[in-house]
Amino acid sequence: MLELEELKKFVHDAAREIAREKDIASFEVYAATAENRIARINYTSDIPCRGLEEFKSIHADGFQVRIAMLANPHEVGIAFEARDLSREALRDALDRARSAAIVDPHFPGFPDEPKKIAHRASDKSDLARVGDRAIANAAWAVLEGALSAFRRSKASRNEHPGLIIGGDVSVIRDRIAVFNSNFSDIRIDQSAYFNASATSIIESLDAKGTAVAIGANAASMRDAASVLGRDAVKRALALAHGVRPASGKFRVVLGPQPIAEILNYMVMGSLTSGAFHAASSAYHARFGEQVMDARLSLADDPAHAAGAMRRRITCEGIPASRVELIRDGKLVGLLSNFYDTHRLLTDEHRSEKLGAAAGANPDFPPLSGYRLGEGGGRRFDAHPGSAGTNVVMRAGRGLSDRELMRAVGDGVYIGRIWYTYPINGQRAGDFTCTVTGDSYVIRNGEIAVPLAPNCLRINANIAQVFEKPIAVGARSRPATVWGSPEAYYVPAIAADEIDLAEVGVTA
Repeated sequence: MLELEELKKFVHDAAREIAREKDIASFEVYAATAENRIARINYTSDIPCRGLEEFKSIHADGFQVRIAMLANPHEVGIAFEARDLSREALRDALDRARSAAIVDPHFPGFPDEPKKIAHRASDKSDLARVGDRAIANAAWAVLEGALSAFRRSKASRNEHPGLIIGGDVSVIRDRIAVFNSNFSDIRIDQSAYFNASATSIIESLDAKGTAVAIGANAASMRDAASVLGRDAVKRALALAHGVRPASGKFRVVLGPQPIAEILNYMVMGSLTSGAFHAASSAYHARFGEQVMDARLSLADDPAHAAGAMRRRITCEGIPASRVELIRDGKLVGLLSNFYDTHRLLTDEHRSEKLGAAAGANPDFPPLSGYRLGEGGGRRFDAHPGSAGTNVVMRAGRGLSDRELMRAVGDGVYIGRIWYTYPINGQRAGDFTCTVTGDSYVIRNGEIAVPLAPNCLRINANIAQVFEKPIAVGARSRPATVWGSPEAYYVPAIAADEIDLAEVGVTA
């Protein structure tokens, strides 16, 4: 990875160079370096294996320039360059930006934040410097914990237990420097966090268990690694020979991971100014109205005390700040970037798209404009979009897990889902997903028997989950969604009349 000072120096020199161009009215220079280091776990008891694969990695270093032409301030050109931070690369990018320039009548210029931003040394995570040895050691600790737990079980005595341990320990880190012609200083930022997971499949028991962790420092990574594998195996052992219920409508408790996944794929994309401008939000014309149960509140907080993410500025150079999205069930805010804020507020159909409850002068500060790539790191070749960081759902008058199951009575506890996606379009709010593991049948308010993995598919609407829950959990727990740029901190929720369809067994 490149050092912050290298990025800052390039942006400083590039800004001076572009400022001398007589045909350019305004400009932005954005430089970024990002890295995702992944130690992949792949253990199979019945087939020779390495246990830990070679490191996998995603690297991205480079810069992007955006220019607005003097002849027409709405004529905008964009170009980017990988790796090369030389003056020659900048000149080439400027030529390409000129050639690619198009007239965008919605272009509002670049953000105007003249106040300088103070930089604090405490913002830096020790994961920014952690080496491959520490990441590999964490991955081995996950595997060793899993094998130790399995050896103590009766299943280990089977001639062919069919134990499979998969997962990874990943460290995602990035650094950025950004300047535009409205700023008085170059804004810099860096972030680093880890994401770890372990999945245990015991084929002889037809069982599957999972454990995940996310955090902001190396100590948390070591602590998580010491228990992840053990927890995944213990959960799989508890799920041995699960039942396969017939299709029907059930009362369910959705654990933190399913709630995070439904939020990620069905709700967060609807809580952006861009979605409202495109009239594709599931909350179309309902801004300012009650869209969730009054016990639920949702916010994005890049400085959340327990959060894995730490971002001080957006990729547009604007100070990052907490965005309150839903307060006591009412939709009160949206994730937004500078372009989409302007586009929605100047939309002649704004009132129709937001709804009557939005009022005459709604405001959507551009506090969530990030250029993100695969795995969540900030990329030099991505356009600013609206995304969250630490997404926190809190519940008032919440119940313990035991009380949630008692509230359900007879039903299903769903601990993990995957392949979640909208059906009938994002705006409809309908979704489908598969119950993949860590799930049980509930009888008389108690855990009764385990569910077989991948035996049921959910077909529901977000209103059934969030607008009229039976009960909500008291505690927000960390949860991750594969490939998501956000970390989630959410409670469990009990819901009624959820359609569960049986998935047939393949031969």
